[in-house]
Amino acid sequence: MKKFIGSLVEEAKKVIWPTRETVAKHSIMVVVTIIIATLIIAGIDLGFKELVVLALK
Repeated sequence: MKKFIGSLVEEAKKVIWPTRETVAKHSIMVVVTIIIATLIIAGIDLGFKELVVLALK
């Protein structure tokens, strides 16, 4: 188990970690994309709801 953890630490040292700025930029991109997708899906849902209401009248 100790050897396994040691190898994990060695592999983690080889990783090129992203900078704080890169993480912040990508996080903002993800949040904006989620907001846009949510608005699109909500608009489609509202449209279908209105179609059903009109169809049932």
